[in-house]
Amino acid sequence: MQHACEMVQALLKTQQAIARTPYNELCVQILNVLQKQGLIRGFTAEGNRLNILLKHYQGGPVIRNVRVVSKPSRDIWVHPHELKSHTSFNTGLWLIQTPYGILSHRDCLEMGIGGKVIFAFNNGFQHWC
Repeated sequence: MQHACEMVQALLKTQQAIARTPYNELCVQILNVLQKQGLIRGFTAEGNRLNILLKHYQGGPVIRNVRVVSKPSRDIWVHPHELKSHTSFNTGLWLIQTPYGILSHRDCLEMGIGGKVIFAFNNGFQHWC
């Protein structure tokens, strides 16, 4: 999980079109969700490295901020009904670790499942923090 946190933080710091990070299966799951949700253009794996094609809008990265929600000292778990009530007015993205892998909060709502909230992108996410 620590490596995934570092990868996500690196996305925010770079103004370049491509970010590079060591290959990790958890990072690949996270990047798949970010690509599906339109926050990155894509990514490729070259050996033991991931090349992440960042998406920019009006001179800045589309990913404006990210917050690590669950930490080793404190896991934040949500049920589907909590997701619905806490995301109804929110335009950001939550990444949730589920038995099905890493999913967006929107996918969790469609599937009727909850899980551990690991990241919040482009939103305030103040409720549990």
